[in-house]
Amino acid sequence: MELVTKINDFWNKHKWIMPLCFVVSLVFTVAAIVFWRIRGFDNMPATSVFNLGADIVSMAVATVLLYSIAQDREGFSEHTRTFALLISSTSFVLFTDICCWIVQGIKELATLNLLSNILNYTGSTLLIFFLWRYVFTALELDGKFGNIASIIMNVLLVPTLISCIINFWVPLFFSIDSEGVYHREPLFMWSQTYLAIGLIIVIIGFIVSKTPVKERLITASFVLIPVANQFITGYAYGLTTEFPAMLISIVLIFGVVVAKREQKLIAAEKELYESKVRVMVSQIQPHFMYNALSSIAMLCKLDPDTASQATITFAQYLRSNMDSLKQTTPIPFEQELEHLKKYLYIEKLRFGKKLNIEYDIQATNFELPQLTIQPLAENAVKHGLSKKKGGGTLTIATKETEKAFEVIVSDDGTGFDINEKKNDGRSHIGMDNIKRRLKEMCNADVVITSVIGEGTVAKIIIPKGETK
Repeated sequence: MELVTKINDFWNKHKWIMPLCFVVSLVFTVAAIVFWRIRGFDNMPATSVFNLGADIVSMAVATVLLYSIAQDREGFSEHTRTFALLISSTSFVLFTDICCWIVQGIKELATLNLLSNILNYTGSTLLIFFLWRYVFTALELDGKFGNIASIIMNVLLVPTLISCIINFWVPLFFSIDSEGVYHREPLFMWSQTYLAIGLIIVIIGFIVSKTPVKERLITASFVLIPVANQFITGYAYGLTTEFPAMLISIVLIFGVVVAKREQKLIAAEKELYESKVRVMVSQIQPHFMYNALSSIAMLCKLDPDTASQATITFAQYLRSNMDSLKQTTPIPFEQELEHLKKYLYIEKLRFGKKLNIEYDIQATNFELPQLTIQPLAENAVKHGLSKKKGGGTLTIATKETEKAFEVIVSDDGTGFDINEKKNDGRSHIGMDNIKRRLKEMCNADVVITSVIGEGTVAKIIIPKGETK
């Protein structure tokens, strides 16, 4: 399991792997067509022509599916990764199968025929292994059975691969005669041992899995369709349709993958909307509205012009909060800054000289989710500066580094112990929403440091080129 974890980490770190799988499959497809054209149709049996055509069409389908998967720039789940490896291994087996049929019966290419068949046997073994990994992931086969089955498939993989390679020197499973013609040897059925064990384990996995029956049946199609094909063709050499049969089931499985991705997208959009609603509501708490309206009411008698301006600013502030529900992408920093200034203008009316506001804006050419800076400023005012005798200063700053943009909200208020759990549920939930939205939309982090008696610094770090 540790090896699987390392592979997952490597895949997540190097996102070029998925596009590489597509490119390799595309190269295989084009090369197969070129080889076939060079070989020509002269003296080629009708069954060979059918096999080549079926394999090339199947490779084209596999390439299209890999291209579709590679378009996902948000990252790949383990389910998607194992499915891509399953398609890639199928594409490789199809290519080697094509090479075998092209050089079949050509005396001068007997060695190439031998090498192509060895690669085909080796690729078929890896295909079964990746099938197991996909079934293990798709059917969530954790627990005792999953662990035992994984050990069996991993332990038997190496000797099976070695036995395939040995055919280069010793004809265990097949041989190529002096005329360049492929022949199965008596031990051929032993080459199917890993396949048989893998299929038995996979079938048991289908039975013990607790995933929905529909998903199990579609996943089982990768086994059932090729097996049914073997019964139809009688497992006879000369007509190779098992790999195209696998492609039929792969297309069915791809439908499940797409459906799952669509469900995750819908769930993510729903969560984002609900998160934004919670954030918006958290910024329009009754106490803030009462305080703002009370301040405006007093100004109506003392300073009507300022009261008028405050009323307009408060209305613009509320409208901006409501408009945020329609915003599904990050916005320019200048737009978020203008909204923040409206909020701080209202708070300044309330606290007067106790609240000093300073701006140190050195960078503005970046984007971030709407309503992400204001909650940090609100916490600074409410929990830091308002509790300090005589008030203090709130500073809003931005700067650009080599790899990121930073937004810093700092105050010289009372500070707090960041390890102490707060009972203020609203602040806690609001911060969780902000961190999640920043991570999902900009891959950004929020770092908060505080010293009791000296103040608090909240820093948003937005990596360059990560905005979604």
